[in-house]
Amino acid sequence: MKDPETTVKRRVVINAPQESVWKALEDHGLAALHLLKEERDAPMKEGSTHVWHQPEDPNKAALVRAHVTVVAPPRRIALMTYDPSSGLPDEPENYTSVDLQLAPEEDGRTLVTVEQGDFGAFKQGTKLAREAGNHWVEALIRLREQVEHEAAA
Repeated sequence: MKDPETTVKRRVVINAPQESVWKALEDHGLAALHLLKEERDAPMKEGSTHVWHQPEDPNKAALVRAHVTVVAPPRRIALMTYDPSSGLPDEPENYTSVDLQLAPEEDGRTLVTVEQGDFGAFKQGTKLAREAGNHWVEALIRLREQVEHEAAA
């Protein structure tokens, strides 16, 4: 029997150079990939904290809290994320790591890989990993469409 997925890994190839993909991430932010709104307009830099919520939420209840650990243009962003809706306390052991990497392909395209986890220590880890994986698929498709649309313009 296959072990349940508790660490999410998703990839997409974008028909644009690495620098264009990085610029889109800088210009629009990671929150926009998930159709979330940033609590404040702040650049991603190492050590910064970001709070994301649903755009239509008048109370701006945090949906995700992230602490940025690595920003290495134009190839990598890493962060630790916490989901307040998990019901778990906001403590380091209740965070998951997110590692977003951009790698140039020989043909000028960019391979974007995101890995998030490990959800194995959470009560419903497999379910949480599956949900995160689905969100990342949608986010990476949005990123690809956005970058390729901007490259075509």
